[in-house]
Amino acid sequence: MRLLHLSDLHLGKYIGNYTLIEDQKYALDQILNIIDDYNVEVIMIAGDIFDTTIASVDALKLYSDFIDEIIFKRNKTVLAVSGNHDSAKRLDINTNFFTERNYHLYGEYKDEIITLEDEYGKINFHLIPYISLNQGKILFDEEIENFTDLYKALLKDKIYEDRNVLITHCYANNIGIEQEDAYTEGQKPLIIGGSDAMDGHLFLDFDYVALGHLHGKHFVIDPKIRYAGTFMKYSFDETKANKSVSIVDITDKVTTFDLPINPLRDFRIIEGKFDEIIKMSPSDDYIKFVLEDDHTVDNAMSKLKEIFPHAVQITYKNKGIFNATSDLNLDLENKDTLALFKEFYKYKMDEELTAEELEIIGRVIE
Repeated sequence: MRLLHLSDLHLGKYIGNYTLIEDQKYALDQILNIIDDYNVEVIMIAGDIFDTTIASVDALKLYSDFIDEIIFKRNKTVLAVSGNHDSAKRLDINTNFFTERNYHLYGEYKDEIITLEDEYGKINFHLIPYISLNQGKILFDEEIENFTDLYKALLKDKIYEDRNVLITHCYANNIGIEQEDAYTEGQKPLIIGGSDAMDGHLFLDFDYVALGHLHGKHFVIDPKIRYAGTFMKYSFDETKANKSVSIVDITDKVTTFDLPINPLRDFRIIEGKFDEIIKMSPSDDYIKFVLEDDHTVDNAMSKLKEIFPHAVQITYKNKGIFNATSDLNLDLENKDTLALFKEFYKYKMDEELTAEELEIIGRVIE
């Protein structure tokens, strides 16, 4: 049986002020072509389908269209779990309807196994969505203190007959202790304070483990315990990464290979003097600028956006230029909160808030 391992779609994500919906559709269309060209039978999605618990209409439509293409037009099976970014209860709506069409989505935990068959026999799929430690204490044991304890409780009664595949969303490593540099820029940890890692040795009895949560493609302890990583870049510390999806062939053994996904727009970091950068060729990529000037540049962002319409961020290599004098002078007594925020935004981002953004901020303040 041929499987496709996806995770961390983060549909509806923004980078700076820019929605990535168009970029995500461009990537998902390539994935649909891969399903066709490589005759994929089962699509596994290991959590973080959406970027926020209350997904935007655009994100919901993008995912709905993607799933419709798979289960209705291609008659393929989809096995998916929720991640820590998702709303488990929202994902579980219409579960019965989709289950009849071979779309199995576990928002909240169910102690069930989905069994499929091929010429080599049965494959048992174990779907474990993201479960918080508090939920784990309610479901299993008040004595659960960490994610290793949680997965020991989840797996303690598993019987590994036939072939077994686990699809889950967690931070697994070879020691069960949080390690430095595991997360990419802006990635959301499972818990605030303490370690959110679990011991990946607990997964060794499975024939394949489709992991989600960490955005970089890699395996844990054994090549069969794998993070597929995100199918596109989501941060500037991934500028050198080559994004892909993972194909898993399960016969009497397990083999995997990766297929590249090309971006609609790349993520880039450009360093240099402002006067040199402004003369570069135009680009539609998402760009972070690191200016090497020894002074701040007036209206730098608005000038750069004329050439780089998806400019995201400006920083200065020499942080000392901000230590001398600040040009931020807010009238705290005579201006309301919205006016103060507008001035602060202009100071930090070197651009004005749009009318739509001002309306949203106004509603938040109210």
